[in-house]
Amino acid sequence: MRFRLLLAAALMAALLVVPSAQAYVHFYGTVGPTATITLKRGDGTNVTRAVHGLRTFVIRDRSTVHNFHLFGPGVDRATSLAFVGTRTWTPVRLRIGTYVFRCDAHPRTMRKTFVVY
Repeated sequence: MRFRLLLAAALMAALLVVPSAQAYVHFYGTVGPTATITLKRGDGTNVTRAVHGLRTFVIRDRSTVHNFHLFGPGVDRATSLAFVGTRTWTPVRLRIGTYVFRCDAHPRTMRKTFVVY
């Protein structure tokens, strides 16, 4: 009887852990409507460094003349120039290295980087 209770408790604990594994850290990217591009954490701070691992990127593209393009080790995702709206990319695996997010129409003026360690 004790074995069955321990087994049931272990099963319940395992079921509680599995959903949390899908709760990736969210990063929020915004581009436009003016010549601005940002990538922030949920608390509003700019992403300049991040720990490697899985992330969800929520991209808000607010202009038909700009796009949000993220690339780096193993990642190359972008919205189109004509697109206006929100896209969610999940999961995105960030590996150690430098990542760039930019507007492809204005790659020199609307460009930022962050380092993954």
